[in-house]
Amino acid sequence: MPRIAQLTEPGKIQIQDSPSLRAGLGEVIIQVKHAGICGTDLALFHGDYPVPLPHVCGHEFTGTVKQVGDRVNTQWTGKTVTAEINNTCIAYNRQPLCSACRKGLPSHCLERTVTGIIQHPGAFAEEVAVAAGTLHEIPDCVDPLTATLAEPLAAALQTFNMSPITGEETIVVLGPGRLGILVVFVAVLMGVKVLAVSRNKAKQDRALDFGATWACSPDEAEVLIKKNTEGLGADLVVDTTGNPDGITQALKLVRPRGTVCCKTTCGLPASGLDMTKLVVDEVNLQGSRCGPFEPALEILKTHHDKLKNLITSTRSLNDTQQALKSASKENKVVINIE
Repeated sequence: MPRIAQLTEPGKIQIQDSPSLRAGLGEVIIQVKHAGICGTDLALFHGDYPVPLPHVCGHEFTGTVKQVGDRVNTQWTGKTVTAEINNTCIAYNRQPLCSACRKGLPSHCLERTVTGIIQHPGAFAEEVAVAAGTLHEIPDCVDPLTATLAEPLAAALQTFNMSPITGEETIVVLGPGRLGILVVFVAVLMGVKVLAVSRNKAKQDRALDFGATWACSPDEAEVLIKKNTEGLGADLVVDTTGNPDGITQALKLVRPRGTVCCKTTCGLPASGLDMTKLVVDEVNLQGSRCGPFEPALEILKTHHDKLKNLITSTRSLNDTQQALKSASKENKVVINIE
């Protein structure tokens, strides 16, 4: 019987056997190889992002397709893959489509489940079931461990799909941690100047190594960004702090008619929002989450050696409890399932 790491109450993981999965209509079963831990997993683990328990977390993963359901191409069997997190009408090839899928908004499908997060067991397990339409084959030149970064890298790319840039902008990334460092990296690839803001000196130094133009602490950020934008502020501020009040600092750094892109999904509300500042400066607020996997995999192919160094440690499935605790302090912890 396959093992799962099940969240039974906030802060408590139990390793247990589970019945073998069977692929349903439009579905595949993946034998999981590696599963990364992100900020959303930590919010689930700590109970800040409440979901019905027991629950299996994990949505950044790679593995091998071991079984396909009806209406799924059998050529997927045996392929090494990763998967998008939204199991939608389109991903299951269902008819009729819900209104969101008909309008071209599949990531907001009214019938969707979200692997490892919403009404769908995740990849902290030896097996996971997902909709076949979520699959992406991992290129041979990218090892499956590093490919666990495909999902957060896609989310980093989505930042700039939702808030397009030309390459002439100056942007701020608040919190260059697990996701934020990928936002820094993608922004640099697009040719913009980046200020990375963190209280952690090691994260500041890493952001500079990944191409940021400047890096500083939150206390220094406002003076530094104003100095380098003729007093205006950043064109775009990306909040990846994981702190619900990151938006408060973002509003201090963005220029009039600039954009604050919100990437934090900690499950907690912001304690306050300066609506006067928001309105008077005509600031755009843009939420952003899941993104395109194929461009993310292309970046991994080209920059594999650089990005693999973001993974700071690996743990076994049996050690998932400690892995989640360590992930609160480390950059990127990956659970090795096999």
